[in-house]
Amino acid sequence: MQGARAKVDWLTVTWKPEPDELVNLQSFELLTAWLGGSVVGEDSPGLLGYAHGCRFYVVIHGTPVYVARVDWGGEHHGGRARLDLTASACGRVRGWAGVAAEVGRWDETKLTRVDLAVDCLMGEYTVEDARDWYLAGEFHSGGRRPRHSLIGDWLDPHYGRTINVGRRENGKMLRAYEKGRQLGDSASPWTRFEVELRNIDRELPLDVLTNSDAYFVGAYEALARLLDCSALRIATDQAEGEIALGSLVTYQRAAYGRLITVLRGKLEAGQVLDLLCRPGLPRRLEKSSLTAFDLIGADALMQRFAGETHQELIQ
Repeated sequence: MQGARAKVDWLTVTWKPEPDELVNLQSFELLTAWLGGSVVGEDSPGLLGYAHGCRFYVVIHGTPVYVARVDWGGEHHGGRARLDLTASACGRVRGWAGVAAEVGRWDETKLTRVDLAVDCLMGEYTVEDARDWYLAGEFHSGGRRPRHSLIGDWLDPHYGRTINVGRRENGKMLRAYEKGRQLGDSASPWTRFEVELRNIDRELPLDVLTNSDAYFVGAYEALARLLDCSALRIATDQAEGEIALGSLVTYQRAAYGRLITVLRGKLEAGQVLDLLCRPGLPRRLEKSSLTAFDLIGADALMQRFAGETHQELIQ
């Protein structure tokens, strides 16, 4: 097995900063180094009993996209601080060894949540496989079958299904869900398997960030099957961007395609764009754009939509 294939998809870490430490400034500098791009911070009320908070964004095409927050201060947590890296932030990190090394230097560091994800872009394994493994007892822990739940349109699949195994209150759970359908492509076979680990009755070591495969497989026996099918991260990120953008284009064509045709009868193409454009990113594109939007070439987009356009013309 060459290289890690399970990727970190969420990270929460707490530590005890020095009394005079500027936690928000330190976090800003670290996020700038880890994520690159134009990071901005915004003061926010503290959450979960902390006295102070700060939210961080990465500016993409002029739009701030939320990536992380830090909370600190107050007596409730004994002077500790808490940093959350969202899935959007984790998708932008290219050097987890550096993150682990830096976090390891902090005083009284504790990882409190780490999500590890493996993607089956071509549906090599599916939510139905996860259901079958559950029924076969392959998620048992200590001889006991963990709790589970089924979410979504299992009776008539179209918009996406999820199976949850375990409970986050116990420190470990699996989410297997139809990622492509969640993003709006009802024909997508893309399934994501995501393990959420918390420091409940266990300690999460720093090498979970750099040896992610071992911890992903170690969570449940059934997951050892998945690693050979997992996609490289750049392929996964590009797929997410293409599906999200594709869904938006399809919707906009249906809603406003005829209007644009009418406008083009009176205006030049550039004038139509000037009339309809406004700054910012669609919310659905915010996450995928962090790592994938600029990877999508014009040829790939035209190939994706050419068939749909042809079908519309002959209907």
